Amino acid sequence: MARKPYAFFYGGYMDPGVLKAAGASPENCEAGYVADFELTVGPLANLEGKKDARAYGLLAQLSHADLDKLYGGNPVALKGAPYLPEAVLVHTDDGRAVPAMTYICPKLSGEKPDQAYIAKLLTAAGKLQLPADYLAMIQSFAD
Repeated sequence: MARKPYAFFYGGYMDPGVLKAAGASPENCEAGYVADFELTVGPLANLEGKKDARAYGLLAQLSHADLDKLYGGNPVALKGAPYLPEAVLVHTDDGRAVPAMTYICPKLSGEKPDQAYIAKLLTAAGKLQLPADYLAMIQSFAD
């Protein structure tokens, strides 16, 4: 049986349904956050280091083949942005700290995201029942 490491998703892949539509098979999905990172959107979601910040998202187990489908050969879906793997520690609602892989882009263009992308992020964040102030912060990227 193939090993399925944990991964942390904070952007367009934060919705298990979107992961499934992209051909992945996520398991053990739950909300969580990474400390000392903040969410940025320009035009896609990204994480930047920031002391005492929290970035929320989806913690899920996926196979290495699934992760390769999502990030290895999919530059069109990612608008050509090179998201690179990084190890993070994801904190869950029940107090666990789970080692996971996430993908961070060294530099996005900084252009304004479109409304449909922000709506997608808000829908996924709402399904995960992320904090209301975090949803408001996501909405602020559209303003």
